[in-house]
Amino acid sequence: MVQQVKSVKQEYWRYDALPHIELRSTHQSHIGYKAHLHQALSVGAIEQGKTCVNYAGREYMASAGELVLIEPEAVHSCNPINGGSRSYHMLYLDTAWCLKRLSSLLSLPVERIYCNSFAIREPTLFAQYLTLVHQLQQGNVEQIPELLDRFTFTLFSRYCSSGASGEPEREVTLYMRQRLLENLLAPPSLSQLAEELSLRPETLIRIFFHDVGITPKAFVNNLRIEYAKQLLRQGEDIVDVAQSTGFSDQSHFHKLFVSNTAATPGQYQLSRSISDNH
Repeated sequence: MVQQVKSVKQEYWRYDALPHIELRSTHQSHIGYKAHLHQALSVGAIEQGKTCVNYAGREYMASAGELVLIEPEAVHSCNPINGGSRSYHMLYLDTAWCLKRLSSLLSLPVERIYCNSFAIREPTLFAQYLTLVHQLQQGNVEQIPELLDRFTFTLFSRYCSSGASGEPEREVTLYMRQRLLENLLAPPSLSQLAEELSLRPETLIRIFFHDVGITPKAFVNNLRIEYAKQLLRQGEDIVDVAQSTGFSDQSHFHKLFVSNTAATPGQYQLSRSISDNH
């Protein structure tokens, strides 16, 4: 029997006092993800099972007891192995907060975060992560800043840097990113971009996919989903969110949200918060 997203036990925790951090906990899930991205730095912990991750042009296996690092806006997909289940936590750390933290640790201005490792097997660091997760789940907000500082000190010092780890994006890709980000609700068409750059549409798709890992259309849809998550966190109605983020209808929005997050918009919106717990 195929597992349905609505049947998966998963919860989100967010707090007004901690706007730079979000936690997702998923248990015994067989659900996979299509290629997607997050604007935050993603730090995951596998508690049970294994998962296959396609990331930065490579395929990785992550197992129980390992932390995984995914850079902001890096395209990736995560899938179970041979239909098995896995349980995991994901911390999403605001990029601006991470840049400020890393700049302080390195004593120099950092404009982009690069992760030197994907999977980390370090029991002490893994235990610190789980302690942080437990306190977030319990709503002990006053303890989080110190725990987060301690965890990120080790994580950033050992596994993150300000230097590029791969080849830089080409000027064509950078131009397309900028133009697409100018108006996510009504981005320029591929034909329009091709005319502006004096290149064939097929060439633009090939270059963008090589540099980013997804097509320009998928890139726009991913960022629309990220914007939708922001609106859902603010408590906006799901129907209104679908319209506000430029999707043709609620069904289309729901389908893309599930394929990108392995959660329904309703599951995502029913998160825990300080106001919910107290």
